[in-house]
Amino acid sequence: MFKKILFVCGMACALLANAQSSNFEGASIALNLNSATLASKLADTVAVGESSTNGSIQGAYSFALNENGLFSVGATYALGDLKAGSISTSSFTIKAKNLYTIYAEPAFVNGNTAFYGKLAYIATKGAITASTANYNQNFSGTGYGVGIRTLVDKNLYLQVEFMNSNFRSKTVDGTTVEPDGTIGTVGIGYKF
Repeated sequence: MFKKILFVCGMACALLANAQSSNFEGASIALNLNSATLASKLADTVAVGESSTNGSIQGAYSFALNENGLFSVGATYALGDLKAGSISTSSFTIKAKNLYTIYAEPAFVNGNTAFYGKLAYIATKGAITASTANYNQNFSGTGYGVGIRTLVDKNLYLQVEFMNSNFRSKTVDGTTVEPDGTIGTVGIGYKF
């Protein structure tokens, strides 16, 4: 009898341990609120960093690797513009429009909480206003960050994330422009 009880307890513990990562497995969507501080380097001059907020939508798919390992792939799309720097002594401003990311997230799962790292391809259309003209220039680069995602119930989760973004420089009207910065995100999501 004692061996049967030990066997049943061992099986229950194994199922619960394997269920940790599987709690997050599958497709999910989320709505996020983003707070960003972005700046743009112009040749050797750094444009003043500006803070702004917007929303974004997120879609992802997560794969359980083992009882504590999770790997997710996904994408986000911004629902508004972000300020990406200005110079007060001139009329230069830049905004990040149509910002999106495609990302991979390895995660460690402990119970109903996943701690993840993020590596992302990040792209945006830079809307540049200069003293002489307006320009639209596509920028792309990499983002990397960390976050935490916690299941509130079987399907609903909350998340907090910080990501650093580094865009490749572009030459616009003879001036090199290179935006970068940090984006903090809080969100609520639904796992199918």
